Amino acid sequence: MHYTLENEFLKATFKTLGAELISLKSKKGIEYIWNGDAKHWGRHTPVLFPIVGGLKDNTYYVNQQAYKMKQHGFARNSEFTVVKETENTLVFELASSKATLQYYPFDFTLQITYTLSNQGIKTHYSVKNPSDCKLLFSIGAHPAYACPFEAEQNREDYILIFDNDATPVSQQLTANGRSTKNFGVFKQGGILDLPNTIFDKDALIFNPNPFSEVSFVHQPTGKTYMSVTFKNFPYLGIWSANQEAPFICIEPWHGIADAEDHNQQLEDKEGILTLAPKEEFMCEYFVTIGA
Repeated sequence: MHYTLENEFLKATFKTLGAELISLKSKKGIEYIWNGDAKHWGRHTPVLFPIVGGLKDNTYYVNQQAYKMKQHGFARNSEFTVVKETENTLVFELASSKATLQYYPFDFTLQITYTLSNQGIKTHYSVKNPSDCKLLFSIGAHPAYACPFEAEQNREDYILIFDNDATPVSQQLTANGRSTKNFGVFKQGGILDLPNTIFDKDALIFNPNPFSEVSFVHQPTGKTYMSVTFKNFPYLGIWSANQEAPFICIEPWHGIADAEDHNQQLEDKEGILTLAPKEEFMCEYFVTIGA
């Protein structure tokens, strides 16, 4: 089922499957969210929960019990319920069930709140622990932005400009998880070029993440099309599917893929969050249209 939020500047469209934002379009006709064409990647803005990235052998252990889970968890493939709708806000909810307990032995309530403004959209994540036991989880965003944003532009014409002049190296992914190998991607501080080959080694993974904001800037015109703000996220991924895919994902994470030598114990997983009984964890990121 689809829902919409709209004002005089922007229209946002969502679907209950995965609680995904599937379109953010300006009244000038510019689409900012990838259209989900399966030729490249059949998603738009999935939430990553209760893990981020992949598990070693797709397996983790809790209390000596083995559980299987695929990359990025199950929330992105789950049907959410809309629990609140106002003129500028939608709240989607997913809760634990007998089905989820079979492969994730924790009670939880996950809410995703979208708030549309004249300037852009806010995505707010809330994870609540309704049980009397601790909750182990990770959560992250995987939004794909429709770069290039206009016809007759190329993805490689854009640069990403960050909020400071750091030059972090990227961790490298392998078939077995994150390796100890790193590689450099920045030619100058805080500015990332986007040659077609930049994702040939898969995603760029910054651990730790030194940034809080990034802007998409079209070099030939100097125009800033949009910015993403993601304060206090310890990890950051940047990805596109291949050299031709017309989108860029900016992925702020509270969690990260398993290292190659991980012992597969969920409580020992890097980036795992522990939520005490009856407590709530919250984080959010913002998309601002234009400069």
